[in-house]
Amino acid sequence: MRFLENEVDSFLRMQLLDLAKALTGWEELKLELSYHSFYDERAKVVAVSQFWSDYPEEIKLAGMKSDVYLRGIGSAWYTDAREVADYLAWTLPLKRPLLAKQLFALCEELRLQQLCRRQRPGTRRALELRSRLHAQYFAAKRDAHGRRGETADALLCALAAATAGGEALQAAEGIGACLSELRPALERLCWDAAEAALHSTAEVAERCRLVLERLEEADALGGDCRISYFSTQPENGTAEPLSWEYIGELKRKKKLPPQSVALDTQERDEPPQAGERMPTWHRETKKQEESLLRFDTEQGAKTELISDHVREADGSDQALGIVQGASKAVKQNEPQPPSPPQVERIDTGESGGQAGPYGRLNRKAVPVWRPAEAPDAAAKARYHEVLQQVAPMVAKLKRTIQMTMEQKQIARRSELISGRLGKKLVRAAWEPLPRLFYKKNSPSAQVDAVFSLLVDCSASMYDKMEQAHQGIALFHEALKALRVPHEVIGFWEDADGVTEEAYPNVFHLLTDFEGSLRGGAGPRLLQLKAEQDNRDGYAIRVVSERLLQRTEKQKVLLVFSDGEPSAAEYHEDGIVDTCEAVLHARRSGVEVVSVFLGSGKIKDTERETMRNIYGRHSVLVPEVSDIAVQLAPLLRRLLMSKL
Repeated sequence: MRFLENEVDSFLRMQLLDLAKALTGWEELKLELSYHSFYDERAKVVAVSQFWSDYPEEIKLAGMKSDVYLRGIGSAWYTDAREVADYLAWTLPLKRPLLAKQLFALCEELRLQQLCRRQRPGTRRALELRSRLHAQYFAAKRDAHGRRGETADALLCALAAATAGGEALQAAEGIGACLSELRPALERLCWDAAEAALHSTAEVAERCRLVLERLEEADALGGDCRISYFSTQPENGTAEPLSWEYIGELKRKKKLPPQSVALDTQERDEPPQAGERMPTWHRETKKQEESLLRFDTEQGAKTELISDHVREADGSDQALGIVQGASKAVKQNEPQPPSPPQVERIDTGESGGQAGPYGRLNRKAVPVWRPAEAPDAAAKARYHEVLQQVAPMVAKLKRTIQMTMEQKQIARRSELISGRLGKKLVRAAWEPLPRLFYKKNSPSAQVDAVFSLLVDCSASMYDKMEQAHQGIALFHEALKALRVPHEVIGFWEDADGVTEEAYPNVFHLLTDFEGSLRGGAGPRLLQLKAEQDNRDGYAIRVVSERLLQRTEKQKVLLVFSDGEPSAAEYHEDGIVDTCEAVLHARRSGVEVVSVFLGSGKIKDTERETMRNIYGRHSVLVPEVSDIAVQLAPLLRRLLMSKL
């Protein structure tokens, strides 16, 4: 079960994900909202802590960015995953393993903060804010644990508050005797990590082992920690960490072939072809591309060959093809060189390449188009009742649009450089290029627009679909009266047909663009009913492609939905994927507008979810019975915006 209260703003989530990808160098990286912040290179996951969710927006953004800095710059490059795994295995037989793990995680985080400040000075402000808030938070927790007699938790919070606030270690209630004996060792450990005296994960682990062995011998803390404030897992970190002295660019590079061998002379030679043989031929660049004189080798092989082979320069050599237009045919009878093949495009990331054309989350989604059934007599009678309810709104909307079009036709544009000569000719006396002409607008026969209506047919629409039929009928009848082509599609994911290889997504096409202006399409609109899951991002991408194939000037996509998307492997990132689909459609020229169908009073979390996905282009309908009243002004604004 998911709770909207724990959702992150989709724009903030995408911002943090792009930042994490840029810092780690992994295009296939994923972002999660977790109880603790961590980095898992094997699963390619960066987690942001929920600790910052209750703070104001400005502090929340800076705090979550600090988590991404620590994991994307520090853990992804400098934390040794093998040392972490060895240390966690060492803590298993201890009396207080949770305290040992958290002490190590605290010291490693302090070390990574110094690395982040050195590698990226721009992270200093966010990390300083993080330290100030941690100092206040852990100081309060230290006193609370001390009053309850939870010695191990109080000691850990005291160490965290002291290092974050830059102060000396203070004793809380109940841990004074323990601190008096081990205070120098604990202070030295944490301050060495905070002051960059520990240069590797191995040094941090070794110092933590020494301190914990003394704590085990003293046995003055009582039980283990009860609350986990810091966390680390065996997969946290990288298998090939950088050294502390490394100050170069943090960038992923392609590895050379591990077992490359030197080629013999015959294999190194260029394949025979007519014309001059260029000695810079290499097997890595044997595939010709659409570029002029490109001989650079991007990736070589590990060999011991040292070649001093050069070619004598020729006066007819060209560095660039600037004078190709003035060249003449040569007298030599050489065959025409073969035309280079098309350059293969390789995309990576969320929206292409191995992830597929619709993104990583929709790589298994398969469209299943279902045509509308022929309506029976009962469906025609029921649609006639719905039509009587929306007929006054359709007539009013049609009259408003027609009056606006007539007003536009008779209006004229003045102050032009050509056209009919106007009456105000005084400006010709002092203006060098006077604008003295005017033109009347050319009449428009119809609205140059095309619409698509996507109706969410998920199971949660079971109590709203009957009332939603009024809005669908109003949409169809109003656009048919204005001769605007449109289509109505219900969408859902067939949960019963989901397999490991494919997720069938059904698109119930009630009326298409050609059939929408003919009679008899109305009764088919009432065939929609509540089905199963909904994958909104995938549906928006598919229908947007259909709209982009149209030649009309204005393309509008309306989405009837009652909440956030939910489908197979779509729960965690469904909001972000839908938001990306909406942004991509708008950049392509499709206006996407959402109509949210509520069940009474709209909650703040539902309002926030719609804002995260669709921005300001969202109409909230608290009562589904009022959908026709709310939809009529929306259609009027959309149609009149391009007149």
